Amino acid sequence: MTTPLDIPKSGRHVWVFTYGGPLSTLEAMSAEDVAEALGLETAPDEESYECFDISTLGEYSFAYYLAEASGFDLDDSAEILNALHGPALLLYSRGLTPQDNPMAPKAPFKLIDRFGTPVELPPVTGIETASADGVLPQGAPPTSSARMSGMVATVVLIFLAIFVAAFVWVGG
Repeated sequence: MTTPLDIPKSGRHVWVFTYGGPLSTLEAMSAEDVAEALGLETAPDEESYECFDISTLGEYSFAYYLAEASGFDLDDSAEILNALHGPALLLYSRGLTPQDNPMAPKAPFKLIDRFGTPVELPPVTGIETASADGVLPQGAPPTSSARMSGMVATVVLIFLAIFVAAFVWVGG
């Protein structure tokens, strides 16, 4: 079983961290600083995380931003997310390298939770084709010019054999 700090090898996920310092300090952090603060083995891509003040979302709500705008499944965490305020760091899995050790965030970062996109598997349906039933119907082989020439030559040889046999019988 995985914990929220594990980095799964597949799927699309986001980790939500609050930051206990000023937003300007958070925005000034480089990817290497973020990796060190969160306990990542390699620095994430610059495009794979975003920093902002949650209060700037206003009535849009943080839960709505994650669920509707980004497509993440929040389960029952909407109220917790909407109660948050202050600087936040969203870390997306698309820029992370899977690692054996879980993340280990250091203060002033605090993990709220990891959210993923819902897994939608298509329904399994039977295959409705002739090939799925077993043997396909075999039709007549196509007639090529070489085959046609062979058939004509065979008919001519049979005619000549009958003709020669008739001359031998009449002459004999």
